[in-house]
Amino acid sequence: MRLNKYLAKCGIGSRRACDKYIENGYIKIDGNVTYDYSYDVKESHYVQYKNKILSYCEDDYIYIINKPKGYICTLSDPKGRKKLIDLIQTPIRLFNVGRLDYNSTGLILFTNNGDIANKLLHPKNKIIKKYYVESSNKLSVKDINLIKNGIDISNFGKLSAKVSLLERNDKNSFIWDVVLTEGKNRHIKRIFNYFDNPVKKLHRYEFAGIKLTNIKSGKYKKISMKQFKKN
Repeated sequence: MRLNKYLAKCGIGSRRACDKYIENGYIKIDGNVTYDYSYDVKESHYVQYKNKILSYCEDDYIYIINKPKGYICTLSDPKGRKKLIDLIQTPIRLFNVGRLDYNSTGLILFTNNGDIANKLLHPKNKIIKKYYVESSNKLSVKDINLIKNGIDISNFGKLSAKVSLLERNDKNSFIWDVVLTEGKNRHIKRIFNYFDNPVKKLHRYEFAGIKLTNIKSGKYKKISMKQFKKN
């Protein structure tokens, strides 16, 4: 199997990312650094990434987890905060597909296949992501149309979204349905802040056609590639 494909199946990143690891000398085969992208990895070889032996997994795994508030999505954290990956009990090396920030909740995908993650995250594929958002104030029809067409955020760029009002609740706040086809850093919160309307709660309920359904906060479910490809 070609080296970058093998590395992606070990769950360390997409093939493009794995090419960078090879280029930077992070990969060893049988104890020797290799810079050969086309190296044909055999079953008898042992492969290392940053001196750690990799475990190859033939099958592709995808996990849906309902992220609770107070967890981070990254695989390590120098501040010692709670990590979402620690809630998933599996010996398979997984990594997250995208992120939600510390105080946000909802659907996050984890996989061991870097190519799947890359496909879901690449902007050109316009993967649909859906959120429930609670804010203190109401956006006007004019504001909603501006957001749909895209607003320019100073020192950041143009952001757009499809926003529709769901309800006004008893706490004098407003619940919105927000749909994105891209996902820049703090995308939704930047949009609402632009209108001096800070987000109080943010919850992702759908990603790439996959829905949380009845998965409780802090719980997860493994789905098959067949289930994934239906979406």
